[in-house]
Amino acid sequence: MRATVQAGRGTSPRCIWPAMHRGLLVLCVLAASACQTPQWPVEGPIRSPYGVRGGGFVAEVHRGVDVAVPVGTRVRPILSGRVRFAGVMEGYGNVVWVDHSDDLLSVYAHLSEISVEPAQEITKATVLGLSGRSGNATGPHLHLEVWRWGREVDPVHFLGRPRR
Repeated sequence: MRATVQAGRGTSPRCIWPAMHRGLLVLCVLAASACQTPQWPVEGPIRSPYGVRGGGFVAEVHRGVDVAVPVGTRVRPILSGRVRFAGVMEGYGNVVWVDHSDDLLSVYAHLSEISVEPAQEITKATVLGLSGRSGNATGPHLHLEVWRWGREVDPVHFLGRPRR
């Protein structure tokens, strides 16, 4: 549930957006222009969830979720915004970073193809690229990260459960 409110005379409308962060309910106050309903960038099952994976001496933190989709699936952003980075990064392979308003960033990795340019304004309908298995990928999937205020958050807590 999101609510748009007018804070007072001469102020711009704000959107109150509840979200979970590390097990706590957080009420985010955003500019009304940022009050959009987020979407999953692809439809598919989560194959590797957010959080600690592995065990013993080789445990690692998985900073996002891996959504299983065939190579060549169109990838769209979770919200409108501006492309911060589009290129190749070690481990991620072909990757796109999107800046959304109010200190929100999303990352889309292991793409087979990138369709956007840095500084490009995008909408939720924009195709960022095609899913793939570039970089350190064990199979075709989309790796999605969501960052809020400089810290990663579980995309499932931000977006809800994906449709399959």
